[in-house]
Amino acid sequence: MLPSDPLHPVGATEVDHSALFRLDGRTYAVIGAGAGIGEHVARTLVSMGAQVVCVDIDEASVRAVATDLKAIHVVADVTTEKGAAALAAVVGAEVDVLDGYVDVIGQMQRKALGDFSLAEWEQDLRVNLHHAFLLGQTLAPRVAQSPAGAIVHVSSVMGARAGRRSPGYGPAKAALEIWVKQLAAEYGDRGVRVNAVAPGLFLSPRFVSGPGAQAEPMLSARTMLGRLGQPYEVAATVAFLLSPAAGYITGATIPVEGGSLSTDSTGLDDLPL
Repeated sequence: MLPSDPLHPVGATEVDHSALFRLDGRTYAVIGAGAGIGEHVARTLVSMGAQVVCVDIDEASVRAVATDLKAIHVVADVTTEKGAAALAAVVGAEVDVLDGYVDVIGQMQRKALGDFSLAEWEQDLRVNLHHAFLLGQTLAPRVAQSPAGAIVHVSSVMGARAGRRSPGYGPAKAALEIWVKQLAAEYGDRGVRVNAVAPGLFLSPRFVSGPGAQAEPMLSARTMLGRLGQPYEVAATVAFLLSPAAGYITGATIPVEGGSLSTDSTGLDDLPL
């Protein structure tokens, strides 16, 4: 236990360092747990001692993951009020204390602006942003009852950079990152931390089966590490933000992108000296 006096400097011998990266006894809802980053998040959290509630719109996939992890599963579309309310009802009935949730929902529609319809714009906002508001209304009050509440949303590097092939995705993710700050301010005085991770390109099944795979050498060269990321590396960052080790981090977006946002954007590096 840490001293309750906020003016007491905590000494190195007073900290249980072995527990800083553990989540024993805690419970988290993972929204989007049926595949991809969400599945990696669920498995990482369980490996750190947590229990998870696996949530997804795809019944077969979320059931398979939850069965393997001996976890509760919920089939719900939380981009709708009905789906968010259904998830909250299950959590209320099945979970004594909800210590947090991880939101891994997202969708990118790749089109040129001139071909992008208002309906597609509204769909990008609904899928990438509106559900975060619904979760904030339905689940965040439950998280605030935990003595160690933490919430993580998955954003994207596209929330910080312009792009010409996905008119709705970047703006929606940029708004999501402001929402993270909004929710962090709302619940900070109750000890709840709210953060985001912003992945760059990573080797998802969708990427390796699509046209992007052919461009992998060129895309990898745009990062400082010279490679694309792996889903487990995003999941590990999410887990860190939920853990006691990140106890003084809130309202932040952590990039997980191999340094691609920090490389030269002017093109001067490619000019001869």
